Amino acid sequence: MPRPKVDGRCHICGQHEKLSFEHVPPKQAFNSRPVVRRPFDESLDYGPDEVPSLKGGVIEQRGMGGYTLCERCNSLTGHWYGSDFVEWCYQGLDILIRAEGKPSLVYLHYVLPLRVLKQVVTMFFSACGPGFSDRAEELVEFVLNPERRYLPPKYGFYVYYNIEGTLRFSSIVATMEIFKGQSCVFSEISFPPFGYVMTLDSPPPDPRLYSISHFAKYDYDEFRAFELQLPVLPTFLWMPGDYRTKDQIEIDTMRNILESERIKSQRDNAA
Repeated sequence: MPRPKVDGRCHICGQHEKLSFEHVPPKQAFNSRPVVRRPFDESLDYGPDEVPSLKGGVIEQRGMGGYTLCERCNSLTGHWYGSDFVEWCYQGLDILIRAEGKPSLVYLHYVLPLRVLKQVVTMFFSACGPGFSDRAEELVEFVLNPERRYLPPKYGFYVYYNIEGTLRFSSIVATMEIFKGQSCVFSEISFPPFGYVMTLDSPPPDPRLYSISHFAKYDYDEFRAFELQLPVLPTFLWMPGDYRTKDQIEIDTMRNILESERIKSQRDNAA
């Protein structure tokens, strides 16, 4: 079957070009099987044990991703960063296998950190839509210049291990913790063995997330061994930033039901 011709605005350089399919994460990072892509607002209706139906969804036969990058940006970023990011993913999966999904020690990751981070940023361009590059010129320069180091502090990048739950591929969202008066503005991509979060002028949605923003300070060819103790977080709900276990979700659901009934009873009595 011939590949469809898709014209549009490249999510990185902003040029209106023929778009190529960008795997997010790269195809060799275990992302080669079909996935179902659904509208974000519809996905929020599914519980932790519900399997979304195919009706209304779009089957991406090649894996998670989309027609988001022009051929030039896709080719360059893949050549510069792709293979080293894939190696990072293989190491992560190996650690999870050896630890039986429950790593309690500090494990060494042997990586070219700047290249890994630049691939992560490239992935977020695909997730955040074609207009994001207009507001993130520093990130555009960061990924299109392989030697460029450092990022403005308004951008934060975080990682966690992920081995169970649903895949996440969200644009920028905002959440608010009412009692703390704290808001979080972020985007999230999860695809085992890792999940990634990009924050914009805000703290991360969960304090357990491990910051990899410091990866930006290394040279393009600088190899490092990092002692990383990453959390293993589930993604049972489609809501970005929610890392509750199934038991926690069930308990919170029952609490919400009981609280709703209590409020309804008070209103009925007052009437």
